[in-house]
Amino acid sequence: MIKRAGDVLGALERALTVIAVVFLFAIMLLVVTDVFMRYVLNRPFAFTYDLIGLYLLAGVFFFTLSDGLREHAHVGVDILLSRFSPAGRRLSEIVTALAGLFVFVLICKVGFERALENYEQHDVLAGAIAWPTWISAALVPFGCGVLVLRLALQLVGNVLSLLSGRDLYPLPPVTGVGEARSFE
Repeated sequence: MIKRAGDVLGALERALTVIAVVFLFAIMLLVVTDVFMRYVLNRPFAFTYDLIGLYLLAGVFFFTLSDGLREHAHVGVDILLSRFSPAGRRLSEIVTALAGLFVFVLICKVGFERALENYEQHDVLAGAIAWPTWISAALVPFGCGVLVLRLALQLVGNVLSLLSGRDLYPLPPVTGVGEARSFE
């Protein structure tokens, strides 16, 4: 059951990462095109800064949060973990998941309330184009919500693994003392 939930959540995380990659590519194309339009043709786009800053960068960041955790790509402080027993490492993962759940559930709640308020008030960004702000605000609880699901799965998986004494959920890799982790 945990493996199946992890597979389904992993597929969602990878899909969001693909969308984030498309957003990042769009940012690069928009910036290059806008620079060309500005300095060669003296006709810059009026929408580039707002589109990138309001939607695309938020999508890149929040759509990759959970996949980054799944892939262990976030900064981790594992100085003591190599000295812990597997049970100690599981306890550490449980405490980490609980702390992360507390923080990111609050972020989801506040982000959802903000997005809903922006939607109800028809809030728009003042500028050349009246961009609705609720879309970018909704990216926060959506991306953090997927992270909450990942943290909940890690919590349940590590608790069940600890209680059963079997590796039902994998522990993250730990680097050795003085050994740098490769990000290839």
